[in-house]
Amino acid sequence: MFQKLFNPDNALMITMSQITDCIFLSLFWLLGCVPLVTVGASSAALYDAAFRAFRQGDKHSWRRFFGTFRRNWKAGILPSLVFLAVFALAAWLLIRIWNAAAAGTVSWMVFSASALVGVLVLGILNVLFPVLSRFENSFARLLKNTVLLALANMPRTLALGVVNAVTIYLCVRFIFPLFFLPALAALIGTLFLEPMFRPYMQQEEDAV
Repeated sequence: MFQKLFNPDNALMITMSQITDCIFLSLFWLLGCVPLVTVGASSAALYDAAFRAFRQGDKHSWRRFFGTFRRNWKAGILPSLVFLAVFALAAWLLIRIWNAAAAGTVSWMVFSASALVGVLVLGILNVLFPVLSRFENSFARLLKNTVLLALANMPRTLALGVVNAVTIYLCVRFIFPLFFLPALAALIGTLFLEPMFRPYMQQEEDAV
């Protein structure tokens, strides 16, 4: 009985392993973001490890995370700075518009439209690092390809923005979701991002 219970291929053990991966990958991501300039490498590593572990059954998700992090930490510095600058500016503008709407100087419709644009921008930003994890690009091409890919898949980009907006809100509001929600959000993100990547992955395979 106990031999079956602790069999690594047992459904219970697989579930426990995935829960553990979710927690530790989230913590690895959080620690990897502490220097700020490594936000890109850490986010790329989280996306890649979450996809391989949860959707492809990779049993070495921690090794995958650190391997992807080491591979992308230099290439991720400039994208990280762009991400932080755009994110900070968008958040600042939304807060200003929210305060103006609360004071009655602008309508709530203006805020709603601004929030929609903000979600789109967040969605585009959250395409950036998965692209970094999956394709080799120069900095300029990485930015260009990210924007083109995101805008060509607008519904998925908006959905990705909503997922990440909710994740940010919950993590800031309650703190404890930081221990599991980043990896879960990355997993949900694969549902929108992998269909975007698939045609280009096929092209690379055909070229090889």
